[in-house]
Amino acid sequence: MHKVVKAFLLSAAATGVAALLLSQLDLDAARPDPDAGFPGPDPEDIDADDVETLLNELAAQL
Repeated sequence: MHKVVKAFLLSAAATGVAALLLSQLDLDAARPDPDAGFPGPDPEDIDADDVETLLNELAAQL
């Protein structure tokens, strides 16, 4: 029984240390901001002629 308790306490201590280390790492800082960078084209800014050309090309592929 003594070995089980000792193993449990060691496991709990290791889990606590891992949690503290992970909380110190700022993992959110590594993620890129989705609003930064190169945004996609705004659908409102596409000309009607470009839309027609794209639809014609799509129809030709189908």
